[in-house]
Amino acid sequence: MPPYRLELETEDFLARYWQREHAYLPAALAPFVPPADADELAGLALEEGVDARIVTGQAPYWEQHRGPFRGEDFQRQEPWTLLVQSVDHYWDEAAELLHAIPSLPTWRLDDVMMSYANDGGSAGPHYDNYDVFIIQGEGQRRWQIGGFCDSDTPRLPHDELRLLANFQARAEYLLNPGDVLYIPPGVAHFGVSLGESTSFSIGFRAPRLSDLLAAWVDNRLEEIEDDVLFRDPGREPVWRRGEITSRDLERASVQVRAALENDDPRWLGEALTIGGASAPQRNEPADLSLDSVANMRRTPGSRLAWYHAENELLVFANGACRDVPMALQEAVEQLCDDQRIPVDATLDTHDAAGPLLRWLMREGCIEPDD
Repeated sequence: MPPYRLELETEDFLARYWQREHAYLPAALAPFVPPADADELAGLALEEGVDARIVTGQAPYWEQHRGPFRGEDFQRQEPWTLLVQSVDHYWDEAAELLHAIPSLPTWRLDDVMMSYANDGGSAGPHYDNYDVFIIQGEGQRRWQIGGFCDSDTPRLPHDELRLLANFQARAEYLLNPGDVLYIPPGVAHFGVSLGESTSFSIGFRAPRLSDLLAAWVDNRLEEIEDDVLFRDPGREPVWRRGEITSRDLERASVQVRAALENDDPRWLGEALTIGGASAPQRNEPADLSLDSVANMRRTPGSRLAWYHAENELLVFANGACRDVPMALQEAVEQLCDDQRIPVDATLDTHDAAGPLLRWLMREGCIEPDD
């Protein structure tokens, strides 16, 4: 199968569209050979532990059903759509789609979702809180694009689907195989299948600012000693002894901000690599020996990133951090890019290679690839 590479003017796209507005990219992946078909998707949706759902109905009446499914669940007369998250965890061919957009960092990648729809099938007019590139597989789908939405946008009553009550289309596109549609977070969109069709969605997640703030504060709390106290030398006398004055607030604010000053990148790397909801749960490997392993690769669904500090690398694996020598940068880069690395050659690079590989195995970030 040829490598997937999105035909994209990178700098122009990032400047004009990324997180700003949608972009229709006709034939951006043509000729496109889908990594799986509808029958393979249905088979995957039968398995336990797979995040699969079926959306049925038409506006304004929609229902969602959760898997695992049985064969008879796919025998429906009404319009319906099967959606399966994280197909890149199960099919190497689907994981290749994660390389289709090399100009964006891997720590922003979430997963690849695949969907099948019969004639008229749809997931309804909705918006998402992540960036997504929708790639048309087999057949055709008509996509309508609306405006920006947020938590105040009126929605239809539904416990799971973020369906819009008043969708107004501003643009419309008919996607054929290999066409790509980029949709930023919060932009309303509504896709309807014309006949049977499949599509693949590459999702890019962003951490909540509240989570980043919590990680930052937690990092600083670990560093601040308990005997570092609020100080108010040279304070003014008070005439109302129960009052917290504006000067007290100013002193406290200045001291707290000073305590939070932090140029340690560990808090960010750990926050960005904590496994998302789609990450598979993995037990610690029973055997961490490297003696019989020829090659290693990143475990599907794991989070792996690195930061170049002054004289070392900080490697982040599923929310954990380890300092490693610069000599191992090439191996770390290859693992982050989903390339296999030869174990023996990596062990010859530096004495720290063995401990690093065993740590990455323990964290569930790499696995043998023989």
